[in-house]
Amino acid sequence: MYNIYPKVKQQLNKEGYFTFEEVNLFCEKNKNVFIDLEKIVKINLVDETKANLKYLTKDNLEEQEYEIDINCDEIVVYANSDVGMYYASKSLKQLLINKSIACGYIHDKPDLKVRGFMHDISRNKVPKLSTLKYIVDIMSDLKMNHFELYVEGFSFEYKSFEKYLEDESYITIEEYKELEKYCDDHYIDLVPNQNGLGHMEQWLATEEFKDLAESPDGIYLWGSQRPPSTLNVSDPKSIELVKKMYDDMLPITNSKYFNMNFDEPFELGLNKTKEECLEKGKENVYLDFVYKAKEIIDGYNKIPLIWGDVLINHDNVLDKIPKDMIFIDWGYEAEYPFDKNLVKLKNAGIKFMAAPATTSWCTLLTRTYDYIENIDSAIWHTYKLGGEGVLLTDWGDIGHLQHLSASFAPLVYMGLLSYRVKHGTFKDLKYYLNKFIFKDKCNIAADVIMDAGTYYKYEPHYMGNGTISFYTLIFILNAFKENDPIDYFKNKIKYNLFNQSQFTLLMDFFKQKKKEIEMCDIEQLIKDELNNSINILEMMAMINISYQESVDLHFRIDMLNEADQILNVIIEDLRRLWLVRNKYSRLDKSVGNLLKVKEFIKISKEYYQGGKDETKN
Repeated sequence: MYNIYPKVKQQLNKEGYFTFEEVNLFCEKNKNVFIDLEKIVKINLVDETKANLKYLTKDNLEEQEYEIDINCDEIVVYANSDVGMYYASKSLKQLLINKSIACGYIHDKPDLKVRGFMHDISRNKVPKLSTLKYIVDIMSDLKMNHFELYVEGFSFEYKSFEKYLEDESYITIEEYKELEKYCDDHYIDLVPNQNGLGHMEQWLATEEFKDLAESPDGIYLWGSQRPPSTLNVSDPKSIELVKKMYDDMLPITNSKYFNMNFDEPFELGLNKTKEECLEKGKENVYLDFVYKAKEIIDGYNKIPLIWGDVLINHDNVLDKIPKDMIFIDWGYEAEYPFDKNLVKLKNAGIKFMAAPATTSWCTLLTRTYDYIENIDSAIWHTYKLGGEGVLLTDWGDIGHLQHLSASFAPLVYMGLLSYRVKHGTFKDLKYYLNKFIFKDKCNIAADVIMDAGTYYKYEPHYMGNGTISFYTLIFILNAFKENDPIDYFKNKIKYNLFNQSQFTLLMDFFKQKKKEIEMCDIEQLIKDELNNSINILEMMAMINISYQESVDLHFRIDMLNEADQILNVIIEDLRRLWLVRNKYSRLDKSVGNLLKVKEFIKISKEYYQGGKDETKN
């Protein structure tokens, strides 16, 4: 399996195999670099003359580079750093599973410097420390080296704001430090991450900070009224709040980087800063606040990372972006123009990264076609243009209802392709998933799970940043913000309705996936997580078809009744599965979204049974 990683593999001048039951080892550097090998074979640490597995230094190699020379009687690893030796061990770990290695020579180093993953811990769901370490284990085997926990609201233990912290709803400083040590041991940089301009809903909902909102009444966006989320950058108290947040988080972190985010300040320029933005330009007002925050970050000797959605379309200010910042261009659709944007950043002399997506949020099972194309585009264009690296994003919108297992395939694909940028990685992805993630002896789990993420092919049309099945849930949640929920929902769903054939095909598809999942030789937890997600999607499809006026009314009411019944099972399973990998967090709030669905089913049945529907039967 090591041919997934090495750039050069030669077996032309050697014959035979290195075979063993146990290994005697000598290491010139940190002996912890081979700790994973001890789980596979018995290893004794001896002197160099007795060792048949040697880790030796070689000065002309780069930090992440290594060589492995495999002879019939010994294996010699060459590297110039601990991380180089560690990566060599990761390749050997794959080889040594078979207890016999073909003789040959490997010369290897990653194609991208930064290979990262960002996991959302702020949309009701905060993972347990054991879960975060499990993610690190997966990343480590893939030789990824950058990990972020996305923080907005109160999902971090802010010592200055302890009165706002809810039990089990944040990562503690002690947990963060333990995770950082675990990451360090696996040669992964745990990069602090905290939003401080947009996405400030929880802060602005407090009595203490509500006056800092740019628009106190919020904003109508994407079909619903949203609460205030953007700081008023003209108020000095806004940067004072950001400074307190930074002062609580940054001193406890060792990384030289910090993701300041600053994405999606939706209300900027609409209310309190309207005149200033008209006078100076919204992009310049935004940059002024960036400079103020950066000055604080500079005081902690950290290099800021910043999301690029605000400035990427303002060519007039690209030359004003500080040269020591790293600009992260993010886009989550298959067609996102990384090629166009990254060329622009390169020509402007800006350090950049690209951020694709797992597509797990607002889908539950991902959008397989999209994340493959999206990750491909981000990595290939970053590689060709000499970018700093890539950061795979895994968000938790709408209460983080998707389970962690949904993100395994895109995470592995990201790890494989960002280390070795080559065509044909999709084939390697399925092998790796079956062998090392799902450990499926039947070798079918990868195909089954990735195929489950293609369910949106049966939907009426393509829906960006989600699927129609999931958006049915979003329309329901938004409907309760309106005076007439039924009327609102009917208007939103009318262009997104399944017809009878699409609905039947989708339900048959899910039925078949459940059978295939049961046949997979994988842990029961993953099976249960997948089935819970499928049940939610089936339920939403039933509600969707119940508003299709071309379908018999009795069938539509039957679908509402069936959706109501399956919802009870969904909620029970969600509660149980949530607590396996996560703290209690704000589970009740996420379950509350599903309880609103239950209420909507009730009022929908009352609507139909009250004779208000004009359908001809």
